[in-house]
Amino acid sequence: MKSIELKQLAVLYKNEGRSYAEISEILHISRNCAINLCNYENKRFPKKRGPKFILNKAQKLGIKRAIGNLKENYKKVNSKKLKDECSLNVSVRTIQRHMKIVGFNYKRMPSMIILNKKHKEKRVIAIRDWITKNHVWEKTVFSDEKRFSLDGPDDWRTYTLKNEICSRQQRQCHGGSIMVWLMTLPNGLLSFKVISGKFNSDAYIQMLKSSVVPILKLNFGEDCWLQEDNAPVHKAVKVKQFMRNSSINILAWPARSPDLNIVEDVWKIISDQVYDGPQFVSLSQLCDKIKNVIDDINRSQRQKILDLYQSIRDRLCTVLIKRGGLYNK
Repeated sequence: MKSIELKQLAVLYKNEGRSYAEISEILHISRNCAINLCNYENKRFPKKRGPKFILNKAQKLGIKRAIGNLKENYKKVNSKKLKDECSLNVSVRTIQRHMKIVGFNYKRMPSMIILNKKHKEKRVIAIRDWITKNHVWEKTVFSDEKRFSLDGPDDWRTYTLKNEICSRQQRQCHGGSIMVWLMTLPNGLLSFKVISGKFNSDAYIQMLKSSVVPILKLNFGEDCWLQEDNAPVHKAVKVKQFMRNSSINILAWPARSPDLNIVEDVWKIISDQVYDGPQFVSLSQLCDKIKNVIDDINRSQRQKILDLYQSIRDRLCTVLIKRGGLYNK
């Protein structure tokens, strides 16, 4: 390593206008060394971080105990809460590092249907009953409700370049939404109704009287089944009485079983097309898009609905193999 005096002399000669070759001859060094001495800058290296704090055995045991207590009470587990629960005099980063070492990952908890043993048993009983009686799915009408939002789905994804800025607006209070009631017919057609106002048992009966019952009577007479989930509005006493008076056969449906309902797959088809585009600015624009998408499915995509009807029996067999577990998990 060259001395500081030699570096200063090289810079001095360079400032006087001498070439690198002349400097190298005067100082008896190579030309490349002269270039490096003249262009040398004293770099300031950042200070090194101090030693990482290591939790002792008692502190690790306290964190483990705190995690168990929080999970037992169905509370969130994060590093800040663990620090407060255990009264640790360490940084949050130290706890995060410890959690990673012992195998914990901090991630978003997905929402899913939880089936207990009783739910699974009832699902198996219902499916075996349908298979034993050879239920005619080709004469079964499936129904469900779904809310569409102006903000679109939470999981809206697309490919972007590395530095490309891509975002979608999120309004306060979600900006508004529309509830749609949908009915799938065995011929591949979809019938829907936009629900305005509060959807209670009286509104449901009015919709059944004006839209659902006439369609069922026209297409099937009294030889059909209507599938409904176990929402309170469907199980109201006055709704059941109306169904009996209208001679509508209701298919008994096990609890927590949207995976058996092909309407859930139809909603996926509709949502993918409704939200494939710019965000909506008004409820009327959203409503028009939903109507156009369903009309397009009725005109040119009926085969998708017919394929879902064909998949029902395979779906039920899969759930039986899983002993009542979810079909799509």
